Amino acid sequence: MISRRRPWPLAPGAGIVATLAHAAIAWANGDHAHGPDAGPPVPLVVWLVGIGLAVVVALVVVRQARHGGEYLRRIQGFSRNARLLLIRTPFSGLSVSIWRLLFYLYLLAKGHDTLFVAQLASINWIAHGLAVIPAGILSDLFGRRRMFLVSYSGNILGTAALIVVGDPTALLVLAAVQGLFEGGHAIVGPPFMVEQSRPDERVHLFSIGGFLTVGAASLGNLLAGLLPLVLGPLLGLGPEQAGALRASLVVVLPIMLLSAIPIYMIDERWQAIDIRRWWKTLESYGTIGMLALTEGGAGLALGMTAPFFNVYFARELGASTAAIGLIFGAGSIVTAFATLLAPVVVRRLGRVRTVAFLKLLGVPFLVLIGLAPGVVTAGIVYVAAIILIGGAFPSKGLTDPVYSLFSMEIVKDRERGTTNGVMHAFSEFPMGVGAWIAGPFMAAGNWAMPYWLAGAVYALTFVAFYLYFARVESARAVVTQSVSA
Repeated sequence: MISRRRPWPLAPGAGIVATLAHAAIAWANGDHAHGPDAGPPVPLVVWLVGIGLAVVVALVVVRQARHGGEYLRRIQGFSRNARLLLIRTPFSGLSVSIWRLLFYLYLLAKGHDTLFVAQLASINWIAHGLAVIPAGILSDLFGRRRMFLVSYSGNILGTAALIVVGDPTALLVLAAVQGLFEGGHAIVGPPFMVEQSRPDERVHLFSIGGFLTVGAASLGNLLAGLLPLVLGPLLGLGPEQAGALRASLVVVLPIMLLSAIPIYMIDERWQAIDIRRWWKTLESYGTIGMLALTEGGAGLALGMTAPFFNVYFARELGASTAAIGLIFGAGSIVTAFATLLAPVVVRRLGRVRTVAFLKLLGVPFLVLIGLAPGVVTAGIVYVAAIILIGGAFPSKGLTDPVYSLFSMEIVKDRERGTTNGVMHAFSEFPMGVGAWIAGPFMAAGNWAMPYWLAGAVYALTFVAFYLYFARVESARAVVTQSVSA
């Protein structure tokens, strides 16, 4: 049964994507038995303000596109390895977005309850967290490429097994196995991108990589909504039935194989070092510790919300799989283009202010998702939250490439893999804890509480991030100016 909650007034800029969301849901649901509660009509002033803001965003994007030659020049100057990393990026975003949108819905269609889904998500993230620190150390010792290929092969096998197996205990075990292998390759990207680029081009490399990831995720979300509609009738099934969703998940496997090919083609000349020499090179303890705390707070907040956005839309708001795909796709599309503007914002505010201010700006929208009276309203605030805060990979926010770059630049070269592993561990463990906390609330039908808790944790986290790293960035700027002089 769909809950009826008191509507809350929409934010002034909410109309930016209201037309798209409303049209998408009207088309996608049709005669779906669990149609969404569309809520009260949106006031005219909201539409006018939203359309006005949409025009402003479009003008900014067009203005930035006129300087597209700068992006092209940067790409032409990238190394072969950097280009291969960019080629891989869309395949990664595409496969993960399809999987994350459909897999939990598939489990629900198989008859598992929301508490089981939360437990499985928690185990997956905790296993992911267990793997990333050892994987980061191993990548520092033996090379990024080798670590990626071994781990990604295991990830493909674990993903295939999750599609085939139906026993609940086996699913939980396989979720842990998949999480371990995911952790093994997840830490490779940012250190490798830093190592394959010059300091003056890194913001553009990370921004383009973020754009391709989120752009591919938007296509993946749309495909995830459409695949059950296409494959279900071919199998004689309805689009919301487990068989149709499982057939759609099978599409992920060849895409994952394609994403591994560019990494296989990378020419990495890695100088292996012994463990004692590696240990002696670690120096940035305070910086790595603060990055870990930041990841821990953000991971705890996202764990209570991000893995279950699709479950919330399906179970609480009654949205169909196609409607969820269209809403998630709209969020990814807008975020992809917003990511290209990140270098402009960084030039004006600096890396730390860009990350902290925009993340904090997104906190109210994250909280409002859990209070939305219907699918349209929830879709609007979801898009705003994804742009500013982001979600679980590949649903990254507009500042995530900047944050990833900043974290790699403020540590030593030989610390990057380890730093990224520590950051992932302190993200994945709390995400698992957050998922475990959210499970009982979801099972009891109290969807708002996880969003309230997540908003509070997220706000505290990025206030602390700003207070610590604003001084670090200022000190680095002084050093850079003195060296230049």
